[in-house]
Amino acid sequence: MAAMDVGLSTANGLYQQAVAGTFTMEAGAAKKCADAYEDLVKNTIEPQIEKTKFLYDLEGFAGFSSSNDLKSGFEGKAVALVKALESAKEAALQMAAAHLLAGKQIEEADEMHQRAIDVATKEIGN
Repeated sequence: MAAMDVGLSTANGLYQQAVAGTFTMEAGAAKKCADAYEDLVKNTIEPQIEKTKFLYDLEGFAGFSSSNDLKSGFEGKAVALVKALESAKEAALQMAAAHLLAGKQIEEADEMHQRAIDVATKEIGN
């Protein structure tokens, strides 16, 4: 199964434009944009990740081979969903970092960029 692009390539491209200085913003506007991405992560993406993790180990399937296959399929879809949500989280944090960098808020941009890297390098399910 191919990885789902949930905006990560766009976020990385925008971040590289901010690094190069071709994407710039007024500091106040940049902060508002970054805050919106952080709110998306906090209020939407992270709660959905937590709600999905309970699907990793489903119960209530009989011991038949076909039911075990069905159970395994549903659990696999849950893992794929969490991976997609984690990628969306990484993209949102990277977008926030790009906007902060475009607004010359270097320290905040570095912290946000590190948060995106942390999401990208953590193991799913942890």
